[in-house]
Amino acid sequence: MLPDSPTATAAGNWAVLRSGARQDDADLGGALEIPTIPTSVSTPAGQVRLAIGQNGEARVLLPLAPGETPAQPGGGAGLSVSISSYQKEGEYLRFLDLVCLSKDLETVFGEVVDEILVRVAGGETCAEAATSTVADFRLLLERAAAGDVDRRTVGGLIGELLVLNRLLERSSSAWEAWRGPASDRHDFRAGDTSLEVKVSLRAAASTVTINGLAQLDPPVGGTLHLLRLVLEPVKDGTLAVSGLARNALSKASDPEALRQLIAAVGCPDADDERWNRERFRIESEQLFEVQPGFPRLTNSMLTRGAVPAGVHRLSYEIDLASAAPYRCEQGVFTDLADMLCSCQSG
Repeated sequence: MLPDSPTATAAGNWAVLRSGARQDDADLGGALEIPTIPTSVSTPAGQVRLAIGQNGEARVLLPLAPGETPAQPGGGAGLSVSISSYQKEGEYLRFLDLVCLSKDLETVFGEVVDEILVRVAGGETCAEAATSTVADFRLLLERAAAGDVDRRTVGGLIGELLVLNRLLERSSSAWEAWRGPASDRHDFRAGDTSLEVKVSLRAAASTVTINGLAQLDPPVGGTLHLLRLVLEPVKDGTLAVSGLARNALSKASDPEALRQLIAAVGCPDADDERWNRERFRIESEQLFEVQPGFPRLTNSMLTRGAVPAGVHRLSYEIDLASAAPYRCEQGVFTDLADMLCSCQSG
């Protein structure tokens, strides 16, 4: 193995990223929208990069050429596989995005990334290397913990599936706007229009948790809205993961791609009893536009423009009671949904 091989430093670089550091390099002319560290493995489309998800999940970004639509290796309980795009100076760069969904499997995932990099450096395309390596490591990657799924996690997925179904009623390709499973900083995004969904299971609580300093940062030159859904667990509720997932899959232009997105959030089987022990109904919903003055914390508000070294997995709470001036009228969601769908169909 070459001395400068990146395969020995993947875990270390993930630790660096979790500390709040990032590295901008010449081949990109500046930073992507998320913190990354480039490896020494290059392809005609750019360098392979290491990254982390919103909750610190280990990731590898394999660059794709413009127009390239590779076959994707199957994901699973411990691995998310999707195509992600990030903006740099008005241009979107596309990547085959592999995310480790289980902290317990990160050591194995590190070995997977090491082997992918070796194969790409040896001449395989990113898609070929990812597909063959994931196949070789499939049994190890599928050893995800099979414990119970907590109510908040179930409620969060139900909220996103509820919004997804509303979008799919307008366009069968609207599933492409669901970016949360790919660890985008916003749950839904198309072009310069973004929507973040927050689910509360207590009607009396007006606070929501924000994950990271980028989550309430709108796209450059674009708009960001925050939808707060209050869900109430009820015995005969009409909202359950299985039903919402089936409805979405029946309307999506590419059901298999959508099935992979659902698996990417940790739910490889939408009919799994652990995800369907409770049913819910909507108690209320509120839509806010995030703009100057909205209660939030972003990188640009920090003195040095970034969190100090050693600080990672930052989260904070905001009280939406103080965001009343930014609450939207009822018809705004319809316009927002049309924007998200029109960008996909275009």
